[in-house]
Amino acid sequence: LAPTLTYQIAFPKTPRVRPLRVVGILIRMIMVFSLFIFLVYQIVAPNLDNLLKDLEAAGGRYTYSILADYWLKLTITNTYMWLLVFYFYFHLYLNLFAELLRFGDRVFYKDWWNSTEVSAYWRLWNLPVHYWLVRHLYFPCVRHNFSKTAATFVVFLFSAVMHEVIISIPFHMLRPWSFLGMMGQLPLVMVTKFLYRKFPGSSVGNILFWVSFCVVGQPMAILLYTIDYNYGKMHDPVDLTFQDSPEMCTFKFWESCLIR
Repeated sequence: LAPTLTYQIAFPKTPRVRPLRVVGILIRMIMVFSLFIFLVYQIVAPNLDNLLKDLEAAGGRYTYSILADYWLKLTITNTYMWLLVFYFYFHLYLNLFAELLRFGDRVFYKDWWNSTEVSAYWRLWNLPVHYWLVRHLYFPCVRHNFSKTAATFVVFLFSAVMHEVIISIPFHMLRPWSFLGMMGQLPLVMVTKFLYRKFPGSSVGNILFWVSFCVVGQPMAILLYTIDYNYGKMHDPVDLTFQDSPEMCTFKFWESCLIR
């Protein structure tokens, strides 16, 4: 339960558990969770239901116009929901267990929202995972004579696979969207680094980060996974167990890469 992924012999500890702080965190967790559920049921779920109805009316074929319509409807809400999830987990949940365990290191994230490069965002937004990847993946690659670029590619590849696993197992389907989204960060890293060198001190890279990540990427991922999940139920309504044969997973993966 300790809010860290990296092992060391001794961590800094606080002298005691502060009950009032624990109660304050729990109250905020309830409020944030309630607001998140409100957004899901009042905005996201109705729009996704309407999306499926439009798809059914179109004969099960989705078009760019349908995707663009619902993408615009979900963009702002998705940004708020993602920020709520971030605040709930990294600021409240991790601090709650840190307080209960008297865990002294409370730096779980830094100011990623000011990132002028995409690489800075990935270094700052999730420090427990970042420290684990650096210690157990990036540095071992460098010690085995990988270049820094190659080591970075390995880290993103591993992260892309894990993102897809996290989505695929609960929904019992293998799709490429999370994997492609993570691997698509590598070109953005290069672009934002170039922009930062070309326009030092400007907010161009920060704007590109927000647009690509919270405005474009996540809402589109929600739409695509919703379509694929319900498409699978319509074509196999009885057996929804995870079809884990290599042939079936490969077929479904590449099938999803095509606009039906």
